[in-house]
Amino acid sequence: MKRRFSSAILIYAALGTLPATLSVAQEPYRAASIYMLPPREVAEPVRKVLDPTGASLAGADGKPVAEMWLRRNVPLRVNASGAGYGALAEGTLVGVLNFPQDGADFRGQPIPAGAYTLRYEHIPEDGNHLGAAPESDFLLLCPAAADPELDAAFNFDSLVELSRKASGTNHPVPLMLIATPATGEFPGIQRNDMGHVALRLKTSAKRSGSDTPQEFPVALVLVGRAEL
Repeated sequence: MKRRFSSAILIYAALGTLPATLSVAQEPYRAASIYMLPPREVAEPVRKVLDPTGASLAGADGKPVAEMWLRRNVPLRVNASGAGYGALAEGTLVGVLNFPQDGADFRGQPIPAGAYTLRYEHIPEDGNHLGAAPESDFLLLCPAAADPELDAAFNFDSLVELSRKASGTNHPVPLMLIATPATGEFPGIQRNDMGHVALRLKTSAKRSGSDTPQEFPVALVLVGRAEL
């Protein structure tokens, strides 16, 4: 079966694209730490591994766009080189995202309010996906109530199938990851060259069998859309 993860389903955020030229003083979005448990639909095995301190992204009106909690210790592949996103195994649970209000992707596909697990996927570099996005690392949204098993094994097709339940359509819901700078605030706001707005957090990660944790920053694009 061919992998289908085309540019038509690459969802960068729930809101429209914003200019990339805003100064720090003009930045309408705000990141803040939050000290509360994720929604009750998050299964207990998942809830237990999350950092109790999450982060929220709020708009200029002060209303939250999204809330995110990362896993306290994200597992990395034993044979991975480096500690970036590429060190994650396919389907690894990285955290949980909550939308307080309904959102929509860049094509108008609705994303219902609620809690979603965030599982890692790398866009295949084949004819179906080449050039589909400026980055190749994504977290797929899966309904928290439908994803209760912390370390469930996924391949590309099974993870996409689970993520389709987040949209209720034939399309999964991927959110793009971007590289984080060496310095910056955590939690914080980060923009890429296309003006997409990412919520930036930091957690720890460990390779299987290692007792030595390392810093693992994450910047997930929540505002913006694909320029196709």
